[in-house]
Amino acid sequence: MVINSITCSFILLLEKMGKFCEEVRKLSIEIMGAITESLGLGRDYLSSRMDENGTQVMAVNCYPPCPGPEKALGLPPHSDYSCITILLQNLAGLKIFDPMAHGGGSGRWVVVPQVTGVLKVHIGDHVEVLSNGLYKSVVHKVTLNEENTRISLASLHSLDMDDKMNVPCELVNDENPVRYKESSFKDFLDFLVKNDISQGDRFIDTLRIKD
Repeated sequence: MVINSITCSFILLLEKMGKFCEEVRKLSIEIMGAITESLGLGRDYLSSRMDENGTQVMAVNCYPPCPGPEKALGLPPHSDYSCITILLQNLAGLKIFDPMAHGGGSGRWVVVPQVTGVLKVHIGDHVEVLSNGLYKSVVHKVTLNEENTRISLASLHSLDMDDKMNVPCELVNDENPVRYKESSFKDFLDFLVKNDISQGDRFIDTLRIKD
């Protein structure tokens, strides 16, 4: 009876996760449509590359209570190499870096408040490249909780593994030259093999074209 109960619970979990993945994927297409429309590229600029041929990566993270949360990090500062990341969390712990705080000097870390049932959306490196820097990927980190376990469910949405994101010609002119090299998710994975993101290495920095 116990085994049957566990099996039923697992099947139910798989069904709910499958439905969640499906609905979040639809939401990602809608959000990306709004982003490309805001850039003057139209709502369907990336729809086929993300919907039919795109990549969706689901990451479930569990952060147990930590007796010394100020001495440890759940995840070090980084930005996601995706178009967007949609996040669901049960507790606060996510912090984003605001580079414009304090007059754009040193910046500061800001805690993202937890609101039950609300999804958080991060702009990723792919959108920074797509927008030629008009949108900036969100640098974020995860802090730990002294008393409670934090669980997060992150859904990262992007192009196909070998499909390269580049700056559209519509966003380039004499005053706004191309500021980023093209790249793919596979290029990012190659970067991970050779670099340590825990030390602050960011793939987006290797894509920026210096003046």
